[in-house]
Amino acid sequence: MPETILIVEDHDAVRRSLRDWLEVVFPLCRVLEASSGEEALALIRDNPPHLVVMDITLPGMNGIEATRQIKSFLPSVKVVMLTIHESDAFRADAMAAGASAYVPKPAAQTELVPALAALLAGPGRIDE
Repeated sequence: MPETILIVEDHDAVRRSLRDWLEVVFPLCRVLEASSGEEALALIRDNPPHLVVMDITLPGMNGIEATRQIKSFLPSVKVVMLTIHESDAFRADAMAAGASAYVPKPAAQTELVPALAALLAGPGRIDE
């Protein structure tokens, strides 16, 4: 069974672009999508991912709370926060919720793929 990456992003165009990019970069991975924290939680129950790419600003449940809930019943999953929020407070909240890495969207072109590759390769957390 291939490793699974779940993208949780409410903007359709961003989510599709990210999916298309990750399918090219990680061709052996299965890439799933959700547009909200609630949708991600429902999807994960039947399709547990190895890695989640999570936005913070989502409709309904935000990405930090979704991360906290996902990690509570699937502690081995690694979550990479991919967000416009670059403040230390958001980063601290995300890491406290169980995120393994925090990538600001403006740095996605250079930081996201290395972070995902490192987390798919083995255990741990990326602290920058």
